[in-house]
Amino acid sequence: MRYVKFELAPGITAFRILNDAFERFENFWPIPRGTSYNFYLVRGSEGTALIDGADERVSDPFWDALESEVDPAEITHVVAQHVEPDHSGTLARVLERAPGAALLGTKRALEIGEKLAGLPSGRFREVGDGDSVDLGGRTLRFVAAPFVHWPETMMTHLPEEGVLFTCDLFGSHGASEAEFYDEDPESFELRDYYASILGIYPAMVGRAVSRVRELGPRILAPSHGALHREVGEILDLYERWASWRPLARALVVVGSQYGRTEALARAAAGGLAEGGLEVTVADSASWDPDDLLAETLDAAALLIATSTHNGRPFLGITFYLDLLEEYRPKNKVAAVVGVHGWAGGGVRVARERLESAGLPVVASLEVRGSPSEGELAEAGELGRRLAAEARERFLR
Repeated sequence: MRYVKFELAPGITAFRILNDAFERFENFWPIPRGTSYNFYLVRGSEGTALIDGADERVSDPFWDALESEVDPAEITHVVAQHVEPDHSGTLARVLERAPGAALLGTKRALEIGEKLAGLPSGRFREVGDGDSVDLGGRTLRFVAAPFVHWPETMMTHLPEEGVLFTCDLFGSHGASEAEFYDEDPESFELRDYYASILGIYPAMVGRAVSRVRELGPRILAPSHGALHREVGEILDLYERWASWRPLARALVVVGSQYGRTEALARAAAGGLAEGGLEVTVADSASWDPDDLLAETLDAAALLIATSTHNGRPFLGITFYLDLLEEYRPKNKVAAVVGVHGWAGGGVRVARERLESAGLPVVASLEVRGSPSEGELAEAGELGRRLAAEARERFLR
């Protein structure tokens, strides 16, 4: 595992550990492009601050990177923006090797991090929204960002250079050496990262984005993935995502055992396309959960196509419905189609669960046995109706 580093301004260094060894983030979300851990060093005439750490499993490249720029004993401040283990795993050891450094974070950061990350309470200095530290020509001003995506999270503004260290906000997966997102966007998973990691708290993300607009930074420096210098574009994108404002798209999620339900789904997808929506068809048995969430994020219409399995939806559909109930997407309409052999239930349960997640279901169709030409035509009409509802409600 290796690292890269960039100078954002004189005395301001960004480090990125490139992790292409782990197959999953948080041992669940697939990361085919890898991921990274970013941390930052800010030097002033009177002090040196380390902003964030890294996962303890990447301690070797972390220390190689840090010691390439500074003797840890020279660090005067350690800023714990977020104490989830992928950010805080190396900080206890940093504090051992920087005996004069103060540990800065929110009150909740210590409450969580003392037990979770071994952070020493005796070294802790609580900072709140608007508090600042003068490093001598370099000011660290702290910005509260609770539930983006943990309760203790904060950001750190360096006004002299227009740099905002944003923790998980604006992060991405990808083990690219490109410094900025606009240099190599195909190597970074920006939307999947938002959908899976931050999408659970859209209101809090929206508030944090508003704070960022007020601060007007020229560089956004997150703790994962690429940095951002096209600040207006990324803020616009995040505002759309946080408000669940959809595009003219439809997502068809299919759970089909023998192809009959898929035939219904394809017919309905054709109707959605005729209704003017760009359609993505996802096989619930093979699609990764972050990809399902990312496509859900942009869709104005959701179509669930499920066979019946033991009186319930197909197992892949059941998992997708679990995601919808947890993340509770807004500004979407839904429909359900499905096939059963000898007894139904899959379509009914799927409809009930969509409605319990706050998603209006405008139509459903359940077929016994192989769909007839007439039933396929009915599915196409259902798709056209769903598209019309989505356009009327969200795309005018």
